[in-house]
Amino acid sequence: MRAKMNTILAVLSFLFLIPAYVVSGDRPEQEIINKLELYSSSVQPQKVYLHLDKTSYQAGQTIWFKAYVFDGLTNTPELSETNLYAELINSDGKAMAMKVMLADGGYALGDMKLDTNLPDGNYVLRAYTNWMRNSGEEYYFKRYLYIRNPRYENMIPRMDVFRNRLFNRKIGRLERNYEVAFFPEGGNLLAGVKNRVAFKVVDQLGKGQHAGGEILNSSGEIVASFSTELEGIGVFYIDPLPGEIYTARIMVGDGRESSYDFPEVMNTGYAMHIDSGEDVIRVNVEARPGNVNNSGEEEIIIVAHSGGIPYYAEVYLLQDNTKEVVLNNDKFPSGITHFTLFTRDYKPVAERLVFTGTGDELSITPRISNRGKAGPEYYELSFDVADQQGNPVEGIFSLSAVTGEPDEDVHKMDILSYILLDSELKGMIGNPSLYIEALDENPQLADHLLLTYGWRRFEWDDVLAGEIPDMSHSGQPGLTVAGRLIDPAKNESLNNYPVQLKITNDDGDLFKTNTSRNGAFAFSDLFYRGVINMELSSRRLPANYPPVFELNVSGGTGYNYEPGIFTKKQQVTGRGEDWSRVRGVSDSPYSSAPERDAAPQLYGVPDQTIFIDYETSTERNLYDILRNRAVGLNFEGGRVTIRGPSSLFGPTEARFMIDGIFVDRQAFLNLYPREVERIEIFRGTSAAIFGIRGGTGVILAYTRKPSYRGFEDVLELSMLGYHEPGEFYSDVILTQWSAYDPDAERTIYWEPELVSGPDGIMNVRLPLKQGADRLRFTVEGAGLDGGLGFMQFTLDID
Repeated sequence: MRAKMNTILAVLSFLFLIPAYVVSGDRPEQEIINKLELYSSSVQPQKVYLHLDKTSYQAGQTIWFKAYVFDGLTNTPELSETNLYAELINSDGKAMAMKVMLADGGYALGDMKLDTNLPDGNYVLRAYTNWMRNSGEEYYFKRYLYIRNPRYENMIPRMDVFRNRLFNRKIGRLERNYEVAFFPEGGNLLAGVKNRVAFKVVDQLGKGQHAGGEILNSSGEIVASFSTELEGIGVFYIDPLPGEIYTARIMVGDGRESSYDFPEVMNTGYAMHIDSGEDVIRVNVEARPGNVNNSGEEEIIIVAHSGGIPYYAEVYLLQDNTKEVVLNNDKFPSGITHFTLFTRDYKPVAERLVFTGTGDELSITPRISNRGKAGPEYYELSFDVADQQGNPVEGIFSLSAVTGEPDEDVHKMDILSYILLDSELKGMIGNPSLYIEALDENPQLADHLLLTYGWRRFEWDDVLAGEIPDMSHSGQPGLTVAGRLIDPAKNESLNNYPVQLKITNDDGDLFKTNTSRNGAFAFSDLFYRGVINMELSSRRLPANYPPVFELNVSGGTGYNYEPGIFTKKQQVTGRGEDWSRVRGVSDSPYSSAPERDAAPQLYGVPDQTIFIDYETSTERNLYDILRNRAVGLNFEGGRVTIRGPSSLFGPTEARFMIDGIFVDRQAFLNLYPREVERIEIFRGTSAAIFGIRGGTGVILAYTRKPSYRGFEDVLELSMLGYHEPGEFYSDVILTQWSAYDPDAERTIYWEPELVSGPDGIMNVRLPLKQGADRLRFTVEGAGLDGGLGFMQFTLDID
């Protein structure tokens, strides 16, 4: 029925030469608003921002953070409970730390203790809610860090030396190669119109480059000149001729000169030019014949929205193919507003991002009292939080006090520039705070930046067609254990079969359910903190063998570290003078694991067993282990097959298991070798014990687990519960080998739960510490009803 209805709508669209979604009697602009509101209410985007206690870290320290969760439509705190994840990922794409938090009231508190043996190198700290997984990783919060380990050169494995050198060569190539892009305002380079064109010159890490250049016509004549302003971005004007072909000649700062293609000139179409001032926004539209009638009059629609909420929509009539619209800037909230020009038949023909509004920022004013008020060991600090009209604001905030000199070449962020600017743009901005700080004196910098971007959160065609993306990830709080129950002999789902989950921590809670028609089961709404130890069980099958649990495992695999502007070359590319092969557990991240029980052989004697030594293994994943050490396997296009015919149609891929549970190829091959005790390979008759599923052979991995009970009626497992934030302590490293730099940043004070009441006042009592003679304070947060605040100041301790 649905396919038939779609066909009918498509025919109607063709007959009337307008899209199928224009079927109501609403005014044209209202039809667009209705569709946009429907889309936004279904998607309901969220944003996450992490306030870190400082800008740079080294092994052994703790990353203290407060995670703010925002409604992506209004940029106000998301007050309902939701699951929040924070992950520290290294340059190999491996998650080195992960925290699961229960955000409530718009925030969650967290901390990550960095191991003293953490490898020196590049990392990404990313955070997201479960609901944000519906939109994809490009909307996650990401902050690039280079974590230093002064001792790492004396414990680095040989393979890591080799990998670091390869990594540095890759970064060197990305730094040497430049990319140049041109962006006609509105998206079209229209003949016979004075066009404003933005351009960007960056290396392949995204770092802006100083450059200058010229635009040449087909006769080699210079028709425009330009140069970059900030972070490789610049703007110039050109009046292109119909049918002319232009070329750009650019010289980058290092003296290299290259030629690039310039956008094609359109003889017909639309141009939209926008100037945003302090009080008004001027929108100028020009059209060229071919898309308009001979009278030069045509209806157009201008729509402006911010974050998915429409703030303006109106129909206008072009006069002599032009129209100017003047709008008050206070119609729009602070942040990015997306202007789109539509034809009367709802076709988007030009778009522009504009930074609008400046009245939503909160003012945070510090007041410092003499320390004698609270005793000689404390300072009393108060902060007044107000809106732009001076009214007190109730909100949630966090404060850090840091001594030492900050590293300038790091990824710096603040809540104001991230939420209003960075979170809405695809790709990384070098220093978004520069554009926000310049809004009063040099607002064209932000305007020129936005000329180089298009809207990324949705496509208008999808919105107007009523197409809502799949929103399969729930925003509801609570942890879940889910999977399927399988009869391994028949390779069939077990329907309406009992499953039991027992929490073996002190709680001892017991949950029971039955599988659904496809063998699926789920235990939801679990609220436990710390590491949760569990037993998953079911009764034996009539043939007196246990069923197989296939768990839905999320996280821990599939990470992709993408080098960016703040990626540095790996500092350790050789062994230090004190390097030693014999090292203790406290020194090396690759030292011997503690004693663990070996997993028993559960399926008879395999055709091959590969034991993985914890200390000497250098492979990066199980795929490398199998390629280097397995016998009788074929590898092609990432697939692994066992040699010899395995079906009537030739070889098919082997099946994979981890600790008695069938998993997909990706989950198996991405396992970290040092987490695996051994691999067993079964082929031919040896795989008969697995029933039908063993027909193509089975490759089984046993992980290093304490007290391993194996494939029995009860499956032991553990998972991360909600993180329990620790109490702050100063992060000075006092180990005997530390090469701690006394001038580096040290966090002296961290207060993540500052709250301003109805009077807009929040108070802090700051304990003084020896050696901290100058403190740099950072305070940031959000008003409960809207508005973002960020401020920094320095206090000299006398």
